[in-house]
Amino acid sequence: MTDETQAPTSQRLSDRPPRSVPDPHSRKSQARASLTPKTPSGIRDLHGRLIAVSLGVALLGLLPHLLPNGVHEGRQVGWTALVPPLVAVVVTLATRRLLPALGGAVLIGAVLRFKSDALVEGSKTYIWENVSNSTHLYIIGFTLALLGMVQVVSRAGGTSGIVEWVTRYIRSARSTEIGAALMGLFVFFDDYANCMLVGPTMRPLTDRWNISREKLAYIVDSTAAPVAGLAVISTWIGHEVGLLDAQAQALGLDQRGYALVLSALPFRFYCVFSLVFVFASSLMGRDFGPMLKAQRRARHLKKPLRDGARPMAQANSELMAPPDDKPHRARNALIPILAVVLVAMVGFVVDGGGASKLQSNPGAALSFTFWRETLGASENNVKMLLLAASVGSVLAIALPLAQGILGIGAALRAYWNGVRHAAAAVVVLLLAWALAQVCQDLGAQEVLGATLSGSIANWVVPLATFGLAAAIAFATGTSWGTMSILIPIAVPLAHSMGGLPLMILTGAAVLDGAIFGDHCSPISDTTLMSSIASGSDHLDHVETQLPYAVFVMLIAATVGYLPIALGGPSWLPYLLGSVLIIAWLRIVGRRPEDGSPPVEDDEFEDEIEMASERLA
Repeated sequence: MTDETQAPTSQRLSDRPPRSVPDPHSRKSQARASLTPKTPSGIRDLHGRLIAVSLGVALLGLLPHLLPNGVHEGRQVGWTALVPPLVAVVVTLATRRLLPALGGAVLIGAVLRFKSDALVEGSKTYIWENVSNSTHLYIIGFTLALLGMVQVVSRAGGTSGIVEWVTRYIRSARSTEIGAALMGLFVFFDDYANCMLVGPTMRPLTDRWNISREKLAYIVDSTAAPVAGLAVISTWIGHEVGLLDAQAQALGLDQRGYALVLSALPFRFYCVFSLVFVFASSLMGRDFGPMLKAQRRARHLKKPLRDGARPMAQANSELMAPPDDKPHRARNALIPILAVVLVAMVGFVVDGGGASKLQSNPGAALSFTFWRETLGASENNVKMLLLAASVGSVLAIALPLAQGILGIGAALRAYWNGVRHAAAAVVVLLLAWALAQVCQDLGAQEVLGATLSGSIANWVVPLATFGLAAAIAFATGTSWGTMSILIPIAVPLAHSMGGLPLMILTGAAVLDGAIFGDHCSPISDTTLMSSIASGSDHLDHVETQLPYAVFVMLIAATVGYLPIALGGPSWLPYLLGSVLIIAWLRIVGRRPEDGSPPVEDDEFEDEIEMASERLA
């Protein structure tokens, strides 16, 4: 069904008042409750948390028997290295609280490393060093500057102007989701910039068309790292090229890092299938699992957030709303956003030595090789991003001032409003970085990496590497850190067992597995930033995205890496994977407009209470 034919139905649904939830005190509700009592979802959540804690405790008990102990680079490493990340994940799932989980995990790691000096040395090593780390400061500054810019753009009516312009082409919730995904493809050069630009821009439209914040966060998250990981002129490629180039030199290969990255692109199955799933779900208008529940809540009850949700960043509505008596001009948003993109790209060129090449050969700007080499040589990517966000912020403030739309006081208040609501997110980012450093210091990656040292068949290596990278990235919340640890382990192993073809396939598996683990980890910085940008409750985002990410991961492993490792044709995974994704959505997925509206937890409890009174 096309958007045009869907439009009237969707419009009627959006204009229709929300369906009323039956009064639990009515005779009909009491009879229904007495006949078909339901378990509150709060109790179901408690059961899930107890299961997570039980599994976590059981795994902790098995660690001494499952994992090796030994010496790595002059230090003793063993199963205790996995205790902090495991505690972080289990406590997060059990309590739905990030700060206690991360803080407790970092404290446990400090005790394991520094013993009686844990508080002093741990604070200095894991807190102060991360706070004073220049790269981290640039990332925090970029995030704060971009959030401030977005708030000014919204207050000046720029976002409303874009929404009013795009609305002419948006005819349904389906086309809104597709538009958000296409915007994610457009901002391909950096995953952080992708999150912070796409989420706030599309949020007014998704709210208007009764799309849940969880679905927006999923679209933003799934077109951030996967797109940046596939793009050959992104900030990611420099890191990937550097890692693979070091292995190419150590192994004496003729191919260098860029050639290896390009050779691995056809085997980035998780990234590709993530994008296929996003567009298939949006085009078909189907969801399943917790996401379907969230979508039905948004469609039927007109609630983009569940009752009791705690969005990671929520600005004051009065400071965000544009003045009613002022024009809403899309250029007041487009100019700052384009400035961020252009300044970042120019900064990458200058920092990567591309300016001198352009002086001697201006036509090189049209060369694929020029951009690939220039971005790979840029060593100050995050610094350029901060500069770009700062320029965008200045323009975002200057444009409405020059047009008389905002005064300097209103503009600065809006900017500060965006910055201050990211304070909690900054603390979580710092603790996530601290936990990653704890894992590195205790040797968590080396302990898991040692599982690859056994005698296994060639075809198992890519699958085992993919799973191991996913586990490490999920536990530590860092994809780049996982790549940095596993590529020096897995790539030489694969080369020694199967030569260059197995090495390239295994390298792609490391990169993809790291993105999957980072994609769905509750302690990942990019997952967190997707929640911030979309105005979603972070743990709701993780809960709704996890089934989608796991399904895509299984597709990538079973019809991607396995057939290729067994010698299958390179086109087969894309055909099988796409067919399976579409078939799954067709059979299992449901349209949010269909079915009954969800009932909130307190309403279930009221029904059960009234049924109990009736039975008594």
